[in-house]
Amino acid sequence: MTSEQSFKELQAEVSSALVSTTRTVGQISNEDLPFQRSINPEVDRLIEEQSRRLLSLARDLNKAATAGTETIPPPLRDLESVEDGWRGIVDVVDNLLEKADACLDEYTGVIKKLTPGHQIEAATADAKRPLAKHEYRFQTLPKPQRLFRKVPRNDETTPFKPLLQSKPNAVVPLENSLATAPTLDGSMQYRHPYETEIKQSTYPDSVYLQSDPTPFSPFESTDALWVDTPEAVQEMLKELRKAKEIAVDLEHHEIHTYVGLVSLMQISTREKDWIVDTLVPWREDLQTLNEVFTDPRIVKVLHGSTSDIVWLQRDLGLYIVGLFDTYHASNLLGYPRHGLAYLLQRFAKFATDKRYQMADWRMRPLPKQMYDYARSDTHFLLYVFDCIRNELLSESNPADPYGNLIDKVRDLSKNEALQRYERFIYDAKSGSGIWGWYSVLSRWPGRFDRQQFAVFRAVHEWRDKTARQLDESIQRVLTNKAMLVVAREMPTNMPSLLLHCQPLHKETRKSAPELLQVIKIAKAEGANGPEFNDLIEPRAYAHLNQVNSTQARSPLSANAVPTAVQALSKPKASCNTTSATLSMSRFWGGTIEKDAKEVQHLRPPRADDPYLALPLPPLTAEVFETKTSGESSTPVTAPVDPGARAEHHYTKKRKAEEKDVFVLKQMGGSKKRKATETLDGPEPVASEDRAPPGENGTAQEEDENMETSMIESRDEQELDDEARRKRERQLRKKLKKEQKERKKQEELTQINGSGGGEVGDGGLEAFDYEKAPSVLHARRENDGAVGARKGFDPYSKPLDAPKGMRKVQKEGPGRSMTYKS
Repeated sequence: MTSEQSFKELQAEVSSALVSTTRTVGQISNEDLPFQRSINPEVDRLIEEQSRRLLSLARDLNKAATAGTETIPPPLRDLESVEDGWRGIVDVVDNLLEKADACLDEYTGVIKKLTPGHQIEAATADAKRPLAKHEYRFQTLPKPQRLFRKVPRNDETTPFKPLLQSKPNAVVPLENSLATAPTLDGSMQYRHPYETEIKQSTYPDSVYLQSDPTPFSPFESTDALWVDTPEAVQEMLKELRKAKEIAVDLEHHEIHTYVGLVSLMQISTREKDWIVDTLVPWREDLQTLNEVFTDPRIVKVLHGSTSDIVWLQRDLGLYIVGLFDTYHASNLLGYPRHGLAYLLQRFAKFATDKRYQMADWRMRPLPKQMYDYARSDTHFLLYVFDCIRNELLSESNPADPYGNLIDKVRDLSKNEALQRYERFIYDAKSGSGIWGWYSVLSRWPGRFDRQQFAVFRAVHEWRDKTARQLDESIQRVLTNKAMLVVAREMPTNMPSLLLHCQPLHKETRKSAPELLQVIKIAKAEGANGPEFNDLIEPRAYAHLNQVNSTQARSPLSANAVPTAVQALSKPKASCNTTSATLSMSRFWGGTIEKDAKEVQHLRPPRADDPYLALPLPPLTAEVFETKTSGESSTPVTAPVDPGARAEHHYTKKRKAEEKDVFVLKQMGGSKKRKATETLDGPEPVASEDRAPPGENGTAQEEDENMETSMIESRDEQELDDEARRKRERQLRKKLKKEQKERKKQEELTQINGSGGGEVGDGGLEAFDYEKAPSVLHARRENDGAVGARKGFDPYSKPLDAPKGMRKVQKEGPGRSMTYKS
């Protein structure tokens, strides 16, 4: 507003409009809107149109009111969302009213503006506030890689050639260093241009001497220099040449790019800090830093340099000779944690703010909080290096030639520096590589049938192709979880596809029709296509054979490629292959025999195979016994697990082994017999019946025959005992039955022999019904006796309960009972 009069006019105009709108709303609310909608469709249409317009205005107002604040505007899609998000709308309005109140107080002079000192304190307090979710992380920014002199191409399939234009501190000339050689997987790649220099490098003598750590300059009173021009790079290079140690760190962005993007580089000496902008169009000119980075007399201190080494080669053409990785040093010293934040807190007592670790480092200019976070990564690192170096020297053993921990850190750091960047080439058939479909499917516990497996491979290939075209990360195009869900459900229409592809960004949404067509084609072709195991097994065999034939002649062997990288490049062997099957079970031993012809025809199980249950053999002693060479020609390749043998060691009918010392009590049978039982065991063998050792065989054979006869006699004795007990049970049962019949006959005879009454034709007395006792009114035998047991009364328990309150008789109208005569 330019004048007080114009503000008053605006206030009057807004007030009148609000009053008119409020009156109109009040009048409409008194009407019967459902009735008006039912009789006039035009009213219904107008109300819906105005409702959509008001919701759109409310959404725009919420966005405008919450711009630049931590408040998240509630989603207003329909009337229900307004009711659900009413608390959020109240928060937005309260925030606006508080700002308006503060502005009015400041305008009227009730409060004064903050002084510059107080403004700095307020900014510092704002920097320490808790970050909102994903703040500074997902930013909509133009892609800086499109402005580079050499725009990155994602469709290249040739081996990556180093970006070096010159080779400072060279032992081998650059022309001889840029040669190709086969790798462990058989592919041709360029050799590491500084391989010889790294292997021959040693630390300066000062690293092997204990000295007091050099104190770092105060973080609050110093600042870092921003380097974004070629002149600033040269000024920084002059300072770096004088240093004996430098600290280096990188900030990387990998969301809005296919291969990744080095967005920032931090360099520190004992006196100064620099932050280098690596997103400038002339970023390849930063190769002049190789003059310092490849100088073995200058120690380069990094923490966790595994990724940094590869990123420097890929984006900037920088290599490092004389690396000291504090991560490996902390690992050798046995620290409880090995992160940089822990080392800064342990030695420098500085708490770094990891909220900005995953921020979007492409932002220009950088916010103050992100600027300080980037600077803190290297500002204290040289002091940490001094402290760790002294501890390594204290823990080393001078008498042991292999006990110098500094040399161990040097060797581990050399392995990190010898890494090479290799361009990822997509292989749709085998799915190899860190971004191939095999790495995703091998970690997923589920199983796909033929069609689902075909859809998964097709969608995975489509994702990689789309990410290369858009120059976006593969997770940005389609996450692994969404890809697995799409492969499992196999949607064939657009609503179903959009339902399962969540989250789906707007760049990917434009390619949704293409993705739907890919799914339909893959589903039709996958009915007769291969399964997962059909492709993995021959791939594993081919890779193992290729590695065995290439490893001996490959110059890029274990010395050139670190062990960790070799482990990542090797595919995991499938657990379903027949080559990994043992010839004998570690638990069952040789009980379950396998024919050699059957083993040759074994194949991995398929998804459509029926699941069969294998019947387990009985747990006898023979299961855990190892066969001798005379009994079976199959060699024993796996020893029997002693733990399993101990669990099932005892069996009742175990035969005696050769040279096995035993007594009859250990071989089974009852140890103590009842006195009433008779022993009908076999007669003992007389000593005269035994043949001399020289007549019928050796003494060992006679011992075996005697042992066998003992076991057979014991078995026969057990069988005789069982038969005898069975006969006794039958006799007792028969005797009991006879006694019961005899008692019944005696009772019948006693009744027939009693006097009185006529005798019928059969010799039995006729029954006199008149003298017979009453049945309906019969008395129990013990009725009236002292201490007699009462009979069972089914109604006694329900009646045995506390009596209720006596019913109160209400007074009726008329005279009271008190005056009753």
